[in-house]
Amino acid sequence: MPDLPLTRKIPPALLALMLSAAGLLAITTGARAATAPKIEGATVKQQGQDLVLTVRTAKPLALSKLGPRPDVRRAGTAYLCFGFAPAAGGGETRLCLGGPKGRKRVGVVNVDTDGKPIGRSAVAAKVRRPKPTKLVASLVAGPTHPTGLRPGHYQWVVLAANGGCKVRHECATQFPSEEAGAKAFRLRPVRAVGCTGGDAELVSSADTERKVVALTFDDGPSEYTERYLDVLREKDVPATFFEIGQEMPGREATMRRILAEGDELGDHTMNHVEYPGYGQIAGAAARIKAYTGFQPCLFRPPGGAQNQAVIDTAGSLGMKTIIWDVDPRDWSLPGTSEIYSNIVNNARPGSIILMHDGGGPRDETLAALPQIIDTLRARGFGFETVSALLGDKILYRPYG
Repeated sequence: MPDLPLTRKIPPALLALMLSAAGLLAITTGARAATAPKIEGATVKQQGQDLVLTVRTAKPLALSKLGPRPDVRRAGTAYLCFGFAPAAGGGETRLCLGGPKGRKRVGVVNVDTDGKPIGRSAVAAKVRRPKPTKLVASLVAGPTHPTGLRPGHYQWVVLAANGGCKVRHECATQFPSEEAGAKAFRLRPVRAVGCTGGDAELVSSADTERKVVALTFDDGPSEYTERYLDVLREKDVPATFFEIGQEMPGREATMRRILAEGDELGDHTMNHVEYPGYGQIAGAAARIKAYTGFQPCLFRPPGGAQNQAVIDTAGSLGMKTIIWDVDPRDWSLPGTSEIYSNIVNNARPGSIILMHDGGGPRDETLAALPQIIDTLRARGFGFETVSALLGDKILYRPYG
């Protein structure tokens, strides 16, 4: 008996039909494989100045495979975003988890009323995975609101999708569902109320290899302080202001602006007294709190004059004693170029730089400040408040 052929010749028309059916099956199977992720729950909370976003999914989601700044209108994109729409109407701000730096950043996508992206950025965040199916992101919502979210009332939802679909709605989901509707959330304004780390200690600089410095200003508030703040905001630089109690009345708004813009207030005695006693230190601290609601944790002795008694007194009031390691002697009016040269030539990682915004004419220091910032920044330096430089934190509390 002759051998039977292992294959038969298939007519071309039938072969084309079979290939078409196989392709359709592959598309259908692929669509089923890339189903929408299941969101089992989500919350939005405010803790101090932090916005805390929590989401639980039926299956673990790989952060690295999620688009950090997606256009959710497009099919084939994987994403996990919290969308915030102002209750009064307008566009929406989406905070999106994921990307190669998904543990340290959250993507920000601003969209118009049609859902079209009109701006994309990223903000620092801490993203944790306490459980395989749970993600928690914490990011600053105040006082400068880098997310673009201002205090107010919002409606929020979670938008999520797996990649791989040619039809967007087959891979996308929303929590709560469209039928259930968005959830309400109020982002409250925050204000600085205190700080950590105020103990009996003398500090002239930070022990760090990080190229960061702290700009500090003494003897205010004064008629110059608002102009100093204008420069700092233009340059996006925080600073620390050590203020005299007798100079505070009538300038409460300036003091509140210092804190509202992310700067720090410190105690510089009631009457600029060297080797001050308890009343001089406590009086200025009490006035700062009465005018701003902020309890300072930093004290600077006038002229840098201090001994163990001064350090202990400040510590008993919850304040470190802060002096400096860079002093341009700007109080002596040496000229703008001398102030500039002294600071940029002597600054090093961890430096606490002394300048003055009060106590006399301060036009020279004010004129030098922009160039000081630009030069140090060009040399790779960053800027922090004294508390941040020392590893401490400003404490914020929602109000209103």
